[in-house]
Amino acid sequence: CMQQLIVVTGEFHSTNFVTQSGEDRVTETAVGSGNVPYKAIVYLYLDGGLDSYSMLVPHTCSPIDVHQRYLDIRRSIGLPKEELFEIPANNPDQPCTTFGINKNLPVLKDLYLNGTLSFIANAGLLAKPVTADNYRGETPVSLFSHNTMILETKANDIFDVFWGTGVGGRLADVLTQAGIFTSTFSLFGQQLLLTGEAGEGTSQFAIGSSGLPQFNANPSIMNMDDVIMALNNDTAADSGFHAETWSHKLSESLTKQEFLRQFIDATVVNTTFPPDNAVADQFKMVTRIMQTQQERGSPRDIFYVQDSGYDSHVNDEKLIGNLDRVNAAVEAFVTEVQFLDLWESTVVIQFSEFARTLSPNSGRGTDHAWGGPHFMFGGLVHGGRVLGRYPTDFEEGDADGIALSRGRIIPTLPWDAMWKGTAEWFGVPAVGPAMDKVLPMHRNFPPSSLYNETDLFQMSS
Repeated sequence: CMQQLIVVTGEFHSTNFVTQSGEDRVTETAVGSGNVPYKAIVYLYLDGGLDSYSMLVPHTCSPIDVHQRYLDIRRSIGLPKEELFEIPANNPDQPCTTFGINKNLPVLKDLYLNGTLSFIANAGLLAKPVTADNYRGETPVSLFSHNTMILETKANDIFDVFWGTGVGGRLADVLTQAGIFTSTFSLFGQQLLLTGEAGEGTSQFAIGSSGLPQFNANPSIMNMDDVIMALNNDTAADSGFHAETWSHKLSESLTKQEFLRQFIDATVVNTTFPPDNAVADQFKMVTRIMQTQQERGSPRDIFYVQDSGYDSHVNDEKLIGNLDRVNAAVEAFVTEVQFLDLWESTVVIQFSEFARTLSPNSGRGTDHAWGGPHFMFGGLVHGGRVLGRYPTDFEEGDADGIALSRGRIIPTLPWDAMWKGTAEWFGVPAVGPAMDKVLPMHRNFPPSSLYNETDLFQMSS
């Protein structure tokens, strides 16, 4: 018991002498913004590099038969038209009048045809527009590397203007500073995506799919939690800084955990989520946290959800199981959010570190590439469209100058294209220092390469 109590003190974790002020430590648990309508962003990350050219496929194309070119380079892993859900492009800039969604993703087809899901063709991490002639010098990152591209995708700040932060964390910072309290939750461990600048916003919550456990569920003595809090009470002005920092952070963490745990435990899920499905478990917990937004006084929430296993170097057929898993999870999530009457308050945006080569390797798998399609959906998404422009030629030396070896495609749109309109919908002014902080690179692109709120979202019904 005594050893347990010693290791939770500020003195144990620093070389400081601690002088308590005699006052109880006050820890804020919520900052109310009750007059601001609730909105939530769910960032769905498909880890490993999604083969997105097996998710959205050219179908009916003229005068160039892009689907035949697709089959020519994909060879044994190309998807014939009978294995696709045909959807209208609804975009005259596309080389195809219709595209095909992988048949293992019927929920995406349904959302698209209902007008609440959009694809963005050929997007990826970019610092500025580039072609095959200059991309190496103008994109100063280790392209095609998992570790680098994962971090850079989540930071979306190649030049480290706000080093150590992620785009979701910066978004939460600017809104919180503007008086719109914004909470961030990761359902997959601590994430750079949700890290903001110190003192600008709130710390992210890292929550498991089963919720928050009770702290110290089997205490060594009665009222042990009260004793721990007393040992870390407010300190005097001349007390050690490092010990005070420890005590402040510990007290804040324990208070917020218990505050949130009680609210989450009181929630009810009305939809049956698929069993033995890790990403579905995360989506399920998101719906439970969303139910607590009024008690938390949080009009804005950003969630991180991750599904893994997309690094398909060998046997691209494992993608089938991955897409089945995501499809079941998304279907249940949409059903529950609609039941909660939060469908129009929610947008899900999907990312992966990179797409994969169109040309398969000798193991019937695919290797690391760059640009590819990704999607977003929600009750107010202006969907039913394939935005951007799908590539028409996948062979190196193409007329557009975007195809590299083995069908690695240079993105024609940056991640900022989806993020900018989403940030506006979330409450960030379209122009000014707030948007410059959220998206430090967006000024490097012409307006035609960025989507604003009215491009991506409908007005509330």
